[in-house]
Amino acid sequence: MRLSHVAALLSTCAVLTLTGCDNDDPLNPSPDAGTATDAGPDSGTPPDSGTPTDAGPDAGGDTTKPHVTASSPEEGATNVLPVQTYKVDATNTSLRRLVSISFSEPMDSTAAQVTLLDVSVPANAARVLTGTWSEDALTLSLSIPRPESDLPPLEEDNRYSLDLTSLRDVAGNTLDAAHAGLGNGRLDFTTGERDRVTEHACGHALLEAPVAVRAGASPTTMYPATDSPHEFYELTLPASGASFLGYSEVVSAERDEPVIMYLNQDVPVVVHDVTESETMIASSVTPAPQVCLPAMTHVLKFTAPAGDRFLRLTYGPTPLEKFTFVFERY
Repeated sequence: MRLSHVAALLSTCAVLTLTGCDNDDPLNPSPDAGTATDAGPDSGTPPDSGTPTDAGPDAGGDTTKPHVTASSPEEGATNVLPVQTYKVDATNTSLRRLVSISFSEPMDSTAAQVTLLDVSVPANAARVLTGTWSEDALTLSLSIPRPESDLPPLEEDNRYSLDLTSLRDVAGNTLDAAHAGLGNGRLDFTTGERDRVTEHACGHALLEAPVAVRAGASPTTMYPATDSPHEFYELTLPASGASFLGYSEVVSAERDEPVIMYLNQDVPVVVHDVTESETMIASSVTPAPQVCLPAMTHVLKFTAPAGDRFLRLTYGPTPLEKFTFVFERY
């Protein structure tokens, strides 16, 4: 019995030697702690906190509110044209009022409704208008139609407010109603009187085929007359070097007559009385009332003196070979 006990003990010791028998605590070896890469959360390595792009709006997303940078009419504008004329079809025009509003950043193009309020007559129902966004979603264009077939788009000498607070940017931020550019989130303006004289001229420019005229090439030879009232002309200028320059004639009446020519381009024009000698007549070319852009963009004004005087109009030099105008005497 003693020999077999000794043999068993020697066999056990041999096994323990192979597995660390010389360890101070061979029966309770330390577990393998692993490496930093497989230690897991209990080893002190912080969990993956994500990247800034997936942190969400509460962790640095776009929270900047958009604001209005420009508008037509401008905020607080007065004497705003209440109506503008446009072509409906070959024989008809109608009235509307165009409004454009630009913003500081791209807007959500699926939200395009604003509300027009009549401040002067609050009893009038608010009008919901749907605009059209520009391709870059920075500008909203609105067309205010007639509320009824016998009413103008906007009344004369009236205060209006266009509520824009339903608009938002692409991140969902609503309009900054406290920004200095707009104040309360509404575009406020006051209309003036209609420009019925220009509206009449617009009818000619929008619906009539122009009378084609070629301007004279020299101030000392014959040049054509372009002075029929209510006429819509298309004037072609002769080449003059790298630009174009030409002449036409206006004959005055028995009394002094204000003349207005409604141009579709900004063309320099000089007027001379050439009846006896050559005398310059005061004239000006200025931006036209925005009644029917782009059919009429500028107006030439001068007074034709009484007495059947012969007036020569010099057009150019200009890079334009052709332009149109409506001629009116008053």
